[in-house]
Amino acid sequence: MIPTLSTRARALCALSVAAATVGASAPTATALPYAAPTASATTHAATTDAVRAGNAAAWLGWQFVDKSHLQTVYDGTAYDDAGLTLDAVLAFAASKSNAVRARAALTWLSDSATLSSYIGDGTTESYVGAHAKLALALQVSGRSPGSYGGRDILGELVRLQSDDGRFHDTSAWGDYANTFGQSLATIVMKRAGRTGRAGIASGFLTRQQCTDGGVPITFDAATCTGDVDATAIAIQAFRATGRTTAAAKAATWLRAHAAPTANSNSAGLVAAALTVVGGKANLAVAEGNRALVRSLQQGCTAPVGRRGAIAYAAGPFDKAAAPRATTQAILGLAGANLTTLSAAGSAAGAPAMTC
Repeated sequence: MIPTLSTRARALCALSVAAATVGASAPTATALPYAAPTASATTHAATTDAVRAGNAAAWLGWQFVDKSHLQTVYDGTAYDDAGLTLDAVLAFAASKSNAVRARAALTWLSDSATLSSYIGDGTTESYVGAHAKLALALQVSGRSPGSYGGRDILGELVRLQSDDGRFHDTSAWGDYANTFGQSLATIVMKRAGRTGRAGIASGFLTRQQCTDGGVPITFDAATCTGDVDATAIAIQAFRATGRTTAAAKAATWLRAHAAPTANSNSAGLVAAALTVVGGKANLAVAEGNRALVRSLQQGCTAPVGRRGAIAYAAGPFDKAAAPRATTQAILGLAGANLTTLSAAGSAAGAPAMTC
C-alpha cells in the first residue's frame, strides 16, 4: 500500500490550497474509470466553459489511483494525497460530474487510519486546513460533517477556534493554520448554520486584511503583503458572511494584481472569487483569467492521455503539477461560489473530450 504523508511532512507542507503545484514527477495512475479519449479525424469544436470543465474533470478522474484517490510525490516518494483528492471532489461538484469518483473518494478517506493521517487524531494532533477542507467537501456532497468515519469533523473544527475568531492547529510540529484554512473554516461554519462562529472567524480575517485590500497567506506578519491566492479565497469567506466592504476592497486589489495571473491555479481561484463578487470590472478580470485557463487546457493536438487536463503554466506540460492545477482551474471555469456549491444533480461520470 502507498503510505500517506506523515504528520511531520504534512506540517512542513503547511496545508495551503496552492502548495506543491510544482515538483517531481507524479506517480502513474492506475485503473482508469472510463475509456480514455481516442484520436479521430473529428476536430474538437469550440466549447462552453461547462463542457471544458467536464472534460477537465474526466481527465482528473482518470488520474485516480484504485478508482478512489489521487497521489502526489514528496521527497521522491509517492504518497496518497487526501487534500488533493478533496480538491478533486470540490472540482467534480463544480463541474456537476464524476459523482461516482467523488463518493469513492469520501469512502476511501473515511478509513480511520487514512483519516487520522490527514486531519490528525482530533486531540493531540488536529489541523485546521484539513478539517475545514474535509468538512466543506462533505457539505458540498450532501453529507454531514458531524458524523464521518466515526468522527465529528465539525465539532473538532469548532474546538480549534479561539475567542478572537482565529483557528489554530493543535500539533507538536507547530501551528501552520493560515488564510486558506481560516477562510474555508469560515465558509464551513456559515454553511453549518454556526453564524456566530462564522462571523467572528471572518472578523479575524478582516483584521488581517492589508490597508491596500490584499490579504496575506500568513497571519500577523511584520509587513502586511497581499497574496493573490489568499486574497481570492478570503473573498469567498467575506462574501459568505456578508462582509461586502472587505470583499470589494479585496476585489479591487485582486484586479490590480491578477489581470490575468500567470498560472491556472491562481487563475481558477481569482476567476471564481471575482465572479462571486460580481460587477463589470470584476467580471472582466474574471473572464481574462478564464481565458488563460482555456489556453492551458490540453486539446486534441496533445497526446491522448493528456487531453482535457489543464496545465499549470505555459511551456512543457508538467504532469506532477497538472492535477492540482486542474482542480482549481475547474472552480474558475464554473465561477464556483463555495458557500452555495453543491454536488446535487452531478452526473455519474464526466464527458471525455471529443476529437
